[in-house]
Amino acid sequence: MVSKIIVGALIVGYLGYIVFEGFYQKSLRKSFTHVIHVNGTRGKSTITRLIDAGVRNCGFRVFSKTTGTIPTIINTANEQVVIKRLGLANIREQLKMMRLAQKEKAEVLVIECMAVSPELQYISQDKMLEADIAVITNVRLDHLQEMGSSLPEIASSLANVIPKAKHLVLGDAQFLNIFQEKAKKYHTEVHVAEDFQKEDSLNTFFENINIALEVAKVLGLDLDKFYEGMKNYYPDPGAFEIIKTPGTVFLNGLSINDPDSIMLVYHQLLQKYPKEDMTILLNSRNDRPSRVLQHIELLKKLSDHKIILTGTNTHFIKRKLGKDYVARVEILRSVEDLKKEKVIFAIGNIASQGMEILQFFKDAQEVQS
Repeated sequence: MVSKIIVGALIVGYLGYIVFEGFYQKSLRKSFTHVIHVNGTRGKSTITRLIDAGVRNCGFRVFSKTTGTIPTIINTANEQVVIKRLGLANIREQLKMMRLAQKEKAEVLVIECMAVSPELQYISQDKMLEADIAVITNVRLDHLQEMGSSLPEIASSLANVIPKAKHLVLGDAQFLNIFQEKAKKYHTEVHVAEDFQKEDSLNTFFENINIALEVAKVLGLDLDKFYEGMKNYYPDPGAFEIIKTPGTVFLNGLSINDPDSIMLVYHQLLQKYPKEDMTILLNSRNDRPSRVLQHIELLKKLSDHKIILTGTNTHFIKRKLGKDYVARVEILRSVEDLKKEKVIFAIGNIASQGMEILQFFKDAQEVQS
C-alpha cells in the first residue's frame, strides 16, 4: 500500500513538473520578438553568425548560439563566450540558452539546431524554441544512421524544424516539393534564398550570404544595413578559409565532411588553383564508420591528386585505396612535412590533429604577415 502511494506521488510530481516546464517554456518564448532556428547539413554555424551580425547592426539586442567547431554564445554585448559542458551535448541546452537570452533582455534569439534525429529536431522546434523563422541551409548526405540513407529522407528529417504558421527559409530549391508539402500543412510561408549578387564574399561562400540576406528580407530589415553588419561577423573557428603561408596555400575545409559538399567546394577551388598543384589532406576519425567508407569512395574520385592521410583509420583507408589508386597516398608523419606542398585542400574533420594542423598554418600566416 505504501509503495503504491509513493509511486502515485512520484507520477503526480513528474506530471506536475512537465506542466510547469511547459508553462515556463512559453513564458521564455514570449520574451523574444523573433527566434531564428538554423538547421541543415552544412553552413549552420556560419549562417547563424552572419544573421547575428546583420540583425545586430539593424538595432536589435541579439543573443546567438552556435554548436560548430567550438560551442559558442554571442551575447547581447557582442562578446563571444565558449560554452563549457560538463557532460555530453543535450538538446535541453537550448532551453538554457533561452533563459540566458531572456536574462540579457534579448529581442532576437538566433540559434543553431543541435538535434540530429528527426524526433529531437521536432522537439527542439515544437516544444522548446517555437521559432518564427526556420532556416534549412542545404541537404547533403550526412548522419545517415539517424536521418536516412538518401537525400529525400534527409530532407524529410530536416523538415521537422518547420514552424507552424510562420516562415521557412531554404538555401536552395533542390527539395522544395518536400518542404512545401509540410509547410502547406502548417500554413507556413516558404522562401528560397535568391542570388543577391554581392561582390564581397566576406570570406565565406556566397550561398551563406544569400541565405542570411533572405532572412533579413523576411524580417523586413534594411538589406544594405544588414549586409554592412555582416562584414563584422565572427567567423566560426573551423569555417572554410584560405590561409597563405610562405610556399604553401592551405585551404581549410576540415569542417566540410560530407562528399557532396566536398566536391562542390573542390570544383570551385579548381577555378582558382591549378589541379596539378593541389594535394588532398584527409583527417579521419574512428567514431563514424559510415563516414570513413564515404571518404574512401570520395578519394577514388580524386585520384589525380596526391593524398595525405592523418587522424585514425589511415592504414585501413590506404589499404582500401591501394588496389585502384593511381596517385601516391601517404600517411602524415609530421605536420612540418606539409610545408612541402604547394596547395593543400584539407577535408574530413577538424577534431584532434585537424585543429593542430589548422593552428600550424595560422601561426605560419601570422609570422609571414
